[in-house]
Amino acid sequence: MLFYSNKIKNIYALFILLVIFLTFKIKAHDCLSMDVAKAIFNNENKEPIQVLNDKITLEEAYCGQEKLNYLINKKYNDKIGYKVGFTGKVLQERFNIETPATGVLYKHMFLENNGTINHKFAFRTFIEPDMLVIIKSSNIMNAKNSLEILENIKTIHPFIEIPSLAFNEDTVINGNMLVAGNMLATKMVMGNGIKVDNTEEFLNGLANIKTTFKNKDGRVMQEAMSSNLMGNPINVLKWLINDFNEKGKILQANDRISLGSVGKLYPLKANESYIYTFDGFGQISSVSINTN
Repeated sequence: MLFYSNKIKNIYALFILLVIFLTFKIKAHDCLSMDVAKAIFNNENKEPIQVLNDKITLEEAYCGQEKLNYLINKKYNDKIGYKVGFTGKVLQERFNIETPATGVLYKHMFLENNGTINHKFAFRTFIEPDMLVIIKSSNIMNAKNSLEILENIKTIHPFIEIPSLAFNEDTVINGNMLVAGNMLATKMVMGNGIKVDNTEEFLNGLANIKTTFKNKDGRVMQEAMSSNLMGNPINVLKWLINDFNEKGKILQANDRISLGSVGKLYPLKANESYIYTFDGFGQISSVSINTN
């Protein structure tokens, strides 16, 4: 009887070891290779990316992104924050993804406010009006409600991203592919900040900022409310804090966090100026960029 009992125990132990082995084996293969990351990194958005397809999983995409960011940080060593993408229904539907996703921002990507950039600095360049916040303290990771989140934010800013959608126009693109490419973080410009108050009034106002995106002729390209960001931009931060807590990541003081697009992507045109404004909290804050 003891013999059979020990035999059963041994079989059970072997079964557990097999499960653990298969689990780690699956996870080990749930990743893009370093060769893929190097191909994206070395391409520098100059040519269409050929090493990604719409069959990759979100897990593969994030694992590949980690390798890509290792290469970027090794070269520049100027990580400055994170971006959250797909926070609005328009881009979620466009890129067939059901959840927000994150990428990493670097200081060398930031342009001077009202500066100039060549409209063909990269392959298939676009422009989108966003919102950015600057973190005050890593205590934000322990925030239990919206007001505690606001308490750990310094300022909010009108923010323009100028991404390179580095895929051929006939390529089927989904959100996972963009995650693998570090959420297309390419170039960007940050406007003047609005100081944050951790009050109910400020919290409500955060969802009622009127944003206006114009060209140099004054033509309004887009008007959108900040509530397009998951009902209130604070909800994007809630999602990010939960996501990072699960992954063991920590937001630090002075991290810049892009909260995503309030509307659409637009092709970047030559000899143009783009002006993006926030109208909220009784003040106007703006950011602009020029192209040649």
